[in-house]
Amino acid sequence: MGKTARVVICGMKNTGKTCILEQAVFGNVTKDSIIYPTIEDSYIALVETDRGSKEKILFYDTAGVEPVVSPARELKQSYALEHQSSGNSCSAFARHWAHSADGYIFVYDTSRPETLDCVLLLKKELDKNRERKEALMVVVGHHIKSQSEVSSIPLESPTSKATHWSIREKIKHFEVNAYDRSTLYEMFIYIASKLNPVQNKSTFPQLSMVRKSTKSEN
Repeated sequence: MGKTARVVICGMKNTGKTCILEQAVFGNVTKDSIIYPTIEDSYIALVETDRGSKEKILFYDTAGVEPVVSPARELKQSYALEHQSSGNSCSAFARHWAHSADGYIFVYDTSRPETLDCVLLLKKELDKNRERKEALMVVVGHHIKSQSEVSSIPLESPTSKATHWSIREKIKHFEVNAYDRSTLYEMFIYIASKLNPVQNKSTFPQLSMVRKSTKSEN
């Protein structure tokens, strides 16, 4: 077991970030569970890697980013997100967390396109503030509603858009349902494995003492 890695879970309000962590760590989330809005919380968990070892990870559960309300309703949500003032919550989040985490989990609701727009901006703001520091990033589509519960289907689904975006950004994309704990395993195993890679063995040859026998000349 190496050092304790720090991972921040983030996204817009009401995307199920706390549910994902509660279910992954404790396995006690049901549809009847009452989850209160998070201000800030943390979870320490031993997470299994793809090698079978267990690594300690400190997860930071953060307050959801506020949705943006544009004065001109006809403007798209993505446009409004891009043109927020420098004091908006996405920028504030990025300034606060850019230098204090080893990894980030971006969560969006697969039935709400605006939540993915928020993730895109969060990633952009973090990149501007991280000063090239390497960090693990994954994006998670949370299936909060079933297809029958979704009132309208956009031309391009958030999941499809997130898939193409994650390929361009070279980050891993997962789809989960917090009510089904088995859907969470792959993501957390991936995170633990990437944050704790196998250490390369030394390429220096081992030194050994060899006693040489010498013959005396007559």
